[in-house]
Amino acid sequence: MATQISASELAAKLVVDGCLATVAGAVQGTVPIEGMSVTELERAELGLAQGGKTVFYPLGKNGVFLDLSGTSASVFYSDQDFDRALPALDAALKRAHPNAKQVKDTPHPRKKDYRFRSYEVDFGNGKLAVVEVDAAEKAAREHTFAVRIMPMARRN
Repeated sequence: MATQISASELAAKLVVDGCLATVAGAVQGTVPIEGMSVTELERAELGLAQGGKTVFYPLGKNGVFLDLSGTSASVFYSDQDFDRALPALDAALKRAHPNAKQVKDTPHPRKKDYRFRSYEVDFGNGKLAVVEVDAAEKAAREHTFAVRIMPMARRN
C-alpha cells in the first residue's frame, strides 16, 4: 500500500527531517516515497542554475522538488495544498527544533500576494541554518511554496 502524504507534509519533512537534519548531522529515517533525479535540461526548465542536483518526489499529477546547489538546498512545489504548506512547515519546525527562532514574517518584498518568513535554527556547536520561505497567499496568480535552507557556522 502506498504511503499517503500531502505535498505540504512532504515539503515540511524534506526541510526538517532532511535538510536541517543534514546540517545538524542527525539524519535518521527515509523519505516515504521514492524520488526521481531531474536532468540538467529539466533543471534549466525549472529556472535552476547549472551544477546542482534536483530530485522530484511525485505526488499525484504534481510533486515536490528538492534541489541541492552548493551548500544550500531548496524545497519547492506548486498548487496542490500550497495554502497548508506554511502552517505545516511551522509545526514541523517547532516540533523538531523548539528553539528555532522566527526572525521575519512580512509581505514578500518582491512578489505580490506572497509572504516572506525566515527562521534561524541553532543546533549548537557553532552550527546553525537560516530558513527562508516564500509562500503564496490565495490571491496570488501562481500558487507556489518555496523554502531555502542555508547552513551557517557561528564563530566566537
